Amino acid sequence: MVSSQQSRTSELTADLAWDENKTIERMGGNRPLIQKLVTLFLRDAPEQLQQALTGIELQDYEESQIPMHSLKGTSSNFCTQCVESTCADLLITLKDRDWPQALILHKKLTEEYLILELQFLTFLNSE
Repeated sequence: MVSSQQSRTSELTADLAWDENKTIERMGGNRPLIQKLVTLFLRDAPEQLQQALTGIELQDYEESQIPMHSLKGTSSNFCTQCVESTCADLLITLKDRDWPQALILHKKLTEEYLILELQFLTFLNSE
């Protein structure tokens, strides 16, 4: 059974996953461009998450930092507050070489990505 607190947390996370209106405004209202960029993001982000996880598991800073830095930059272009924030936290954790915390943050980031992915797929299928 889902508590009302968990339900509110899920709704809040979904609300913060992607600010569609802000993204559309930032990109000059060019929906076809946004759709193309979203498609590319959905293609590339899972591989970046996997590369980062491999780097974390190997405790290899470079292997984990490069895909996380790229994912953070891309997510900020889409106004994805939660994903961008977790990427930033994970980058700090990687810099500190706190591998157990990096695994925890990576799991959180993966969950946030899945919410974002659903929102992006809904956006792509809306027209």
